[in-house]
Amino acid sequence: MSRAQLAEKSLDTEALFERYHVGWKTRNPDLIASLHSEDTIFWVHDGAGPINGREPLRQYSAELFARAPFGFEEGRMFFGADYWVMEWSMVMDLIDKAGKPFTAKVEMLDVVTVNPAGEVTRKDVYVNGTQRVDALNRAGLSASRN
Repeated sequence: MSRAQLAEKSLDTEALFERYHVGWKTRNPDLIASLHSEDTIFWVHDGAGPINGREPLRQYSAELFARAPFGFEEGRMFFGADYWVMEWSMVMDLIDKAGKPFTAKVEMLDVVTVNPAGEVTRKDVYVNGTQRVDALNRAGLSASRN
């Protein structure tokens, strides 16, 4: 593939990212799942195993949005013909054990691969575990996924 073809494919990946990111920002599990392949792997590296398949991912996303209000601070993004990488921070407004509000930020890194049909086939989310545990402990919450 020529450099021009690679650049064009990377623009396609960037457009897919834009649609995909709307799903996360609007907390829409149906949109998110619709952009994944049927045999997708979604893995938040927080000590739990991967989620396999589009429907389990949709269910996971719906449950996540129901229990965890969080926002995003976007960082660097890199796009290729069949992938994107995004640095971001999860932002959560929490209450500490003494009843005082605080804003927690947890650094995250998404590594996403895309198939030729333009579907997300795998998303790995790497979590800054120390920041996550510190924030949840400060709020008196469990650091487990469930």
